[in-house]
Amino acid sequence: MPRCVLIIGGGLAGLTVALRLSARGHAVTLLEESRRLGGRLVAPRVEPAHTLEPQDPSLPSSSEPQETLPLIMLGSHTSTFSFLKTLGPGAEASSFHRLPLEFLLPDGCAVRWRHLWAPGPFHTLLALTIFRGLPIRDRWRALTWLERTWEGEPDLPIDLEHRTADDWLAVVGQSETARARIWCPLARFLLGEDLSVVSAAMLVAMLGRCFFSSRDHSAITIPAAGVGRLLLNPARDQLVRSGAAIRLETAVRRIQFDSHGVTEIQLRTGETLKADWYVAALPHRSLCSLLPERVLAQYAYFEHLTKLSDAPALAVHLRFERGPWPARLLLLAQGPYHWLVSRADAGAGRGGTRVSLVATGSAAQLERSDQELIDVALGVIGRAWPAWAEARPLKSYIVREPHAFLSVRPGTGALRPLQQSPLPNFFLAGDWTDTGLPGTMESAIRSGDLCADAIEEKEKSK
Repeated sequence: MPRCVLIIGGGLAGLTVALRLSARGHAVTLLEESRRLGGRLVAPRVEPAHTLEPQDPSLPSSSEPQETLPLIMLGSHTSTFSFLKTLGPGAEASSFHRLPLEFLLPDGCAVRWRHLWAPGPFHTLLALTIFRGLPIRDRWRALTWLERTWEGEPDLPIDLEHRTADDWLAVVGQSETARARIWCPLARFLLGEDLSVVSAAMLVAMLGRCFFSSRDHSAITIPAAGVGRLLLNPARDQLVRSGAAIRLETAVRRIQFDSHGVTEIQLRTGETLKADWYVAALPHRSLCSLLPERVLAQYAYFEHLTKLSDAPALAVHLRFERGPWPARLLLLAQGPYHWLVSRADAGAGRGGTRVSLVATGSAAQLERSDQELIDVALGVIGRAWPAWAEARPLKSYIVREPHAFLSVRPGTGALRPLQQSPLPNFFLAGDWTDTGLPGTMESAIRSGDLCADAIEEKEKSK
């Protein structure tokens, strides 16, 4: 007899759990409070901030959700690419634009990180040797430290989780100039916050994962299809085919517990739902509001959730009629925006270009007016492409998200929960759970896989 699974949250983590367990024959019910699947991957419905042609169909419509942030995928996102394979040949065969990694320095010069043809990690060591973005002395110090670490002397410090990345980079000999021009923009892109905020352990882990494993892991791509066509619609269709129930616009009021675990889920409509296994695939802030005070007080596992914090993000998405410009990822060493990406606008049908500028970890940016944000964004684009300094967007929309992703500050690793809770029938999934990754799309999917593994392991032990 199939076991019943109730999943709260229709983001990538919840979808991953649902797909895995429904494929194994479980009776899955997925609850999502909003009108569409996708969670924080999808922006709330927003009005365009700037429109020259109101009838132009290129702005994402209700059938194609707007992305909160550009959907950039690293070669190290192995869980994400595995997820695409489970969605069938359509998603797996989707085209991806390869993005070179560039840094725009304060003097307006753009320097490129070379993706060399060599086995890992030699491709990174060679690229670092010739990388003009770092002063020669900083390159030499970095290479010397890497060589000594490779040989096991010295070992990595055991306190990296409790130190900031900025402190650690200073200890290994990276100058203030190198940290400001290269390492800080890279940390903003990979981890979402400044070097002075994120933990050294998470930066080291991501550098190793992206640059010091296989050469393919350092590749950077962006899909031609939007998030709806690439991920959300195929996931929904596959769940429907497997017999899973998807209930949109269904809000949970409370998760009820007894001494043995979860007993039922209460909806805001007054309806109650019961299952064999319960999965909360929600942001940690939302989950805490559904838990009784006695549960938060009784279990350190749940009490730790109240100590987690989030980082904000702002994205300005612009569509230009002219183009297409080359697909490009540019990390910014100076200014209110921290990185930008350009790519052909697949939805325009007329060779247009989409450019997205992103600021992360800066709450002050969220308070600026739409017009001010667009004006500053156009100034950045003019520095990156001087020939396009006078270009004006045909359309734009702005996404402000005060709780975009987990802040990976020193000490956060000890607070992130495992997917199996202390209660035997209750599990957690989300990019903020213990995945060893920052709060990214890859972490969300990885958490869903770990959650499904935990449930299957629990069933085997019964």
